[in-house]
Amino acid sequence: MRYRHLLSRFPRLFSAIFFAIILAACSLAHRVNGWYPVADVPENRIEGKAIVTAEDFDVVTLDTFSCPDMFVIEGKVKGDMVQKWADATENRIGKRIGFVFNDSVIMAPRVNCRIESGCFSINSLDKTLILKIYSTLPNKLDD
Repeated sequence: MRYRHLLSRFPRLFSAIFFAIILAACSLAHRVNGWYPVADVPENRIEGKAIVTAEDFDVVTLDTFSCPDMFVIEGKVKGDMVQKWADATENRIGKRIGFVFNDSVIMAPRVNCRIESGCFSINSLDKTLILKIYSTLPNKLDD
């Protein structure tokens, strides 16, 4: 009975608390590391489910020599995921896909063409970040 009295006296307060709880629960969604469709506006908003995840990577390598100011992770998706990658990149022509690591979009290039090879690259001027990403990826060529 006491609760009904409180609800009738402070309906906006309880609505605000309820909304805050729902909002907090939604923002706690964890994204698996991988490639996702990404919107232009608002910048780097993830638009849907993963195209491929890090577990779908067949082989990854770390290139530290080609460009001295930037480390680059190069990779290829597993054979059974190549068609999905090709179809997804074709569907995203003119749009962006982003590599997500620890729930953050690291890079989000605009797709120019269908990528039938299954290949990708991840780069950043933040060498520490690239090394951290690389250390978490499965199927490293140097393993």
